[in-house]
Amino acid sequence: MKNKIYNYLIQSIFLMLIIGTSSCLTGNLEDIPEFNDAEITDVKFDFRYKDANSNWVDGEPIVKVVRLNVEKDVNVSEGIIEVTLSLPAPDASFTNEIRRQVSLTNLVGKFNISTAATIEPLNDAPTLGIPGDFSSGRRYRVIAADGTTTKEWTIKVNPLPEINAFEGYYQESGTLVRIGNAPDELDAEIYLQTIDSKTCRAQAGKSVFNNSGILYQIQVNADNTVTIKSDPNSVVEIFPQGGVTSTYDPATKTFDLHYHYRNGERLFDTKLVLIE
Repeated sequence: MKNKIYNYLIQSIFLMLIIGTSSCLTGNLEDIPEFNDAEITDVKFDFRYKDANSNWVDGEPIVKVVRLNVEKDVNVSEGIIEVTLSLPAPDASFTNEIRRQVSLTNLVGKFNISTAATIEPLNDAPTLGIPGDFSSGRRYRVIAADGTTTKEWTIKVNPLPEINAFEGYYQESGTLVRIGNAPDELDAEIYLQTIDSKTCRAQAGKSVFNNSGILYQIQVNADNTVTIKSDPNSVVEIFPQGGVTSTYDPATKTFDLHYHYRNGERLFDTKLVLIE
């Protein structure tokens, strides 16, 4: 009986200590201000994909996340954010094949909003944090920390840049002939960047000059001949060689290119073979 009374007293004292301590913890705290800001301060977009070369212990592919590059135009007064996205360069996992799967219909949106505010999608806007369709303007409502102030925002995502069938990393070989010198052997990884569905931009003589301003464009024609011309941003003007045809072999994904600049003083005969 004495033990029961003793245990009861101990439990009662312990309970009183908890209540007293809680009162002390909350009694002197300052009130948190109720902010009335309801802004979207930043927008981010990800793309998720399954990496066939990396598996969990159960054999399932690992889901990887790629952060897209974002340029945005924010109109705070109108509550409109216009977004232009670009894709990171390919790598061993995020290959061009995977890059071509990125579309406005499978993006993951993540927004930064005002302190202690909340956000909710309106109409058919995607839920943030999971893949959704941003192919048209989407509206969201931000509720400020005061629980009363709200603001509706429209997110407009511009069409994604095109990635044509030729874009990617190529191994360059061949020769560069400079008048009065022995031929230089070309040996470098060259990246072909999409201009349009049939045209890419490339850097000339990377392994010899490594001058990123020497640029040319290659357009693949219907008969797999290739038209070569100078890129508008090139520091020199590049021309196709006369009397020889540049070609593309779709079976081996190989370019056989012949061009020059400085009136033939820099003469290129080169092959580009797709690496990935």
